[in-house]
Amino acid sequence: MDADATQLTSLLTLKGMRFVIPVYQRPYSWDEEQCAQLWEDVLSIGRAAQQDPNHSHKHFIGSVVWIQDGIMRASGITPALVIDGQQRITTLTLMLVALAEYARKNGKSKDLDFSYDEIIDDSYLVNKHKKDIDHYRLTLSQGDRDVLKSIIDHLEEKDDDVDGNDDHRLISNLDWFRERLANLGDPNAVWDGLRRLWVVSISLTQGQDNPQLIFESMNSTGKDLSTADLVRNYVLMGQQQNEQVDLYEHHWRKIEEALGTDSYDKVFDDFLHDWLSILYAPSKLISRDVYRVFKQYSEDKGYSQPDRMKDLLDSIRRYAGYYSRITGGMEPDLKLRKEFNELSDLKITVANPLIMMMYEDYRQEMFSHDDFVSMLRTLISYVFRRMTCDMASNGLNTFFPSVIKRLNDLRGEFVSTCRFNYREAFEAILLGETGRLRMPSDEEFCIALTSRDCYRFRGKYLLSSLENFHHLKDPINFGTGVYTIEHIMPQNALAHAEWRDMLGNPAGEAFDAHLSQLGNLTLTAYDSELKDGTFWQKKDRAVGGYNNEYLTVSTELHDADYWDFNTIKQRGERLASDAIKIWPRPSLSPETIAEYRHEASQSKSPRLKKVTLSTLCKAGLLNPGDELTSPSPTYPAKAIITNKFTIRLDGDGSENATSSSPSGAAVRVLKKAGSTHSTANGWTFWMYGDKTLAEIRDEYLTLDMSENQTGDFRADFWEGFFNHCSEREDFIESYGDQSDRSRNTSNWASFGIGQIKYHPEALLNRRDSIVGAKLYFKNALDAYKLLLAHREKADSLLIPLDGDITWDTVDAGKKNRQITVTHTADFAPEHWTDLYNWLEDALLTMHKVAAFAE
Repeated sequence: MDADATQLTSLLTLKGMRFVIPVYQRPYSWDEEQCAQLWEDVLSIGRAAQQDPNHSHKHFIGSVVWIQDGIMRASGITPALVIDGQQRITTLTLMLVALAEYARKNGKSKDLDFSYDEIIDDSYLVNKHKKDIDHYRLTLSQGDRDVLKSIIDHLEEKDDDVDGNDDHRLISNLDWFRERLANLGDPNAVWDGLRRLWVVSISLTQGQDNPQLIFESMNSTGKDLSTADLVRNYVLMGQQQNEQVDLYEHHWRKIEEALGTDSYDKVFDDFLHDWLSILYAPSKLISRDVYRVFKQYSEDKGYSQPDRMKDLLDSIRRYAGYYSRITGGMEPDLKLRKEFNELSDLKITVANPLIMMMYEDYRQEMFSHDDFVSMLRTLISYVFRRMTCDMASNGLNTFFPSVIKRLNDLRGEFVSTCRFNYREAFEAILLGETGRLRMPSDEEFCIALTSRDCYRFRGKYLLSSLENFHHLKDPINFGTGVYTIEHIMPQNALAHAEWRDMLGNPAGEAFDAHLSQLGNLTLTAYDSELKDGTFWQKKDRAVGGYNNEYLTVSTELHDADYWDFNTIKQRGERLASDAIKIWPRPSLSPETIAEYRHEASQSKSPRLKKVTLSTLCKAGLLNPGDELTSPSPTYPAKAIITNKFTIRLDGDGSENATSSSPSGAAVRVLKKAGSTHSTANGWTFWMYGDKTLAEIRDEYLTLDMSENQTGDFRADFWEGFFNHCSEREDFIESYGDQSDRSRNTSNWASFGIGQIKYHPEALLNRRDSIVGAKLYFKNALDAYKLLLAHREKADSLLIPLDGDITWDTVDAGKKNRQITVTHTADFAPEHWTDLYNWLEDALLTMHKVAAFAE
C-alpha cells in the first residue's frame, strides 16, 4: 500500500490510466446536499487563492483508494479500480463537464482562465486519442455507465443524445452545476479552486492488501455506507473480475430489480434485516448488526467458498421477490395483493419476516392458496383487534420471531412425518397467547369499537372496510381522497338549539364521549356541505343528503327521524357485529390450542447461544467419524461427520460434497430423493445413536448453563430481560424501551430516571442464586438522607416484593450508598420469565421509592 497527498486533478489525469468503478460499488448517489458542499469547498478555496495568490492554498477532501486491475491493455491504458472515493470523482467529473460546456459557450465573450480545449486535451475527461472504452477517463458501474458515457459523448459531439431521464442523479447534478456556473460572476474561482483540491491517494498492491477490509473502514465524506453497499461489496469484491460481472448481472442485479432500483438502498437494508430475522429467529436482530450477521452467516454456511455465492444470491433473490410482493404492491394474485396491501396500510412491518417465511412455505406447497389468504386475514385480525383495544405493540418485535421459530420447528417435522397442519398451527399459536400478547376476544373487540374514539383511530380504514364488506366482488375505492369521515352529530352540535333539543340537553362530558364513537361516524363525499347542519338538513339535502345516501354503513340514516345517544349506540353495535366478521377470531377447540401451546412453552425457553454442529464436536458430544442416520422411512439416509466438523452423505466421496449444517445435509438427502422441498430441520432429521441432534444440542445447552461461560449466561439472561421489559407498557413509561440495549455481560444493569445523583439497578448473582434491585447513590449523601427520612414509607412499598431489604447506614464510611432488595432465584431456563416479572416489579417499585429522595 502506498499513500501520497496529491492534487485530485493530477490523480485523474495520470498518464496511461483510467479509473473504473467496479460493479460491487453502489450506484452514484450524491444529491444536491453533497454537491452543494463540494461546490462551496471549491468556490471558497478558489476565491481565497484569488485574494492571496502568493499563498499555497490547498483543501483536502478525503481519500481515494484504488488498485490496478491486472496488466496494461494493448492500448497502453491500465484500468484502476476505485475502492473508495467514487462519489467525489464522479461529481468532480460532472463539474468538469459543466466547465467545459461553459467555456465553449462563453470563451470568446469572457476572460476565462480555462478553455474547452484545455479540459479535453489535458485528459481531464477523456484520453483523446484512444478508442472505445479506453477513451473515457472514468467508467462507472452498470446502471450509471451508459449515462455518463453519453454525457461525455454529447460534450464532444453535440448531436449525440444523452441517455437517461432528467431525474437521473448524474443528469440532475450536472444541471445543478450548469445553473450555478451560469449565475456566477467569476467562474475562474471554480476552476482555480477545483485544481486546489487535494486527496490522499492510496494505491493498493494486488495480492498483498485486502481491499474489502479497507472499503469497510473508509467513508471519508459524503453519504454513509448503507448495509446494501457493504453487502454488495462483500459479495462481489472477493471474486475474480469476470465472476464479479457474472454475479452482478445475473444475480445481484436481479435483487436490485426485485426491490426497485430507484430506492433499493434503503429498501434493501430493511429487507436484509427481515430475511436474516427468519434465519435467526427467535433472536431479535438489531439493525446495526445486520452486516456483521450477514457475513457470519455467509461464512458459517460456506457461501464464501468459490462457486457458492451464487447459491446464496439465488436464495436472497427469491426472498427479495417475496418482499417486493408483500411491501411493494407487486403481487400478481389479486386476493393475496389485497391482504398484503392491507397489512402495509396497518404499518406492522415487524410481521414482514413471518410473512416472507409463509410465502416460501406456500411456494413449497406446504399449504393451499386458500390457507395462505386465511392466515394473512388472521394476522390482520390479530393486529387490528389489538390496535383497537389499545394493546401495546412493542412486544410484537419479539413475538413474531418466536412464531417463526415455532412454525419452523413444526415445519421440520412435516418433512419427515407429513402430519403438520400449517394453518391450524398458526391459528393455535396466536390463540394460545395470554396476557399482553393475546388476541382480543369478540367481546373485547366489540366493547372497544363501540366506546373508543374512532375518528382519530384509523377511522377511514375502519369505515371503508365495513362498507366494502357488503361489496366484496366490486369494492369501492376509498383511496382517491373523494370520501372523508363525517360526524353525523356534528362537533359543534351543542351550539345549536335543534341539536340540543334532540339530544336532551346533555352534559358536555356525555356529548364528548359519544361524538367520535363508531356509531356517530360515516363516510361522505360532501362533508363541507353537511358539516354543521341539523339532522333534518343533513337528511333532506338534495346532493349528498342522507336520504339519497347509498353506502351500507349509513343504512340507519335513511329512515331515522332523530339522532341521539341511543341511536349512536345501536348503530355502533350493528357495525361492530360486522367488524367481528371482517376481522374474525379463529375458532379452535381448547384441546387443539393446548396441543400447540405445549410446543410454544418449549420454544419460549431463553435461547442461550447459537449452537452449530462444530460447537457440539468441539464440546466432545460428537466426533469425526461418527455415523448419523435418518429414521424417516420416506428419506432413509446415512452420513459421516468429517474431520472439519462437516457432514458428508454416505456415497459422496468428494471432500467438497459436504454440508456445514445438519439442515443443509438433510436438504441434500431430499433433493437426491427427488423432493421439491428446499428446506428441512436437520436437527430433528438426523440421529446419532438413539438421540436426535436436537436432543444432543439440548444436552449441550444444559451443560453450558450449569458449568460454562458465565459471561454468555449473563448476556443471554439480560437480553431476555430487556426484551421482556419491552412487553410491559408500565415499564416503558417509567424507563423507556429497553429492547435495543447493547450486549451486557455484567452482573448488573443500570436504568435511568432523569437523575444524576442516583439511579436504579437490576442485579444478577448466579453463584449465590439471587436477583435483586437497588437504588444506587453516587457521592450523594444529602439525597440519601432525604430518602432515609422516609424509610418507613419506602419499606411499605418494598415489603410486598417478598425479598430481603438492606439499607446502608449514613455513617457507613464510604462515598456511595444504596438500598437493596434481593430475591432467591432458580436460574433454570423455565424459571426465567418468573424472575423477569419479579425484577420488573422491583425496578418499578424502586422508581417510586426514588421520589422520596427528591
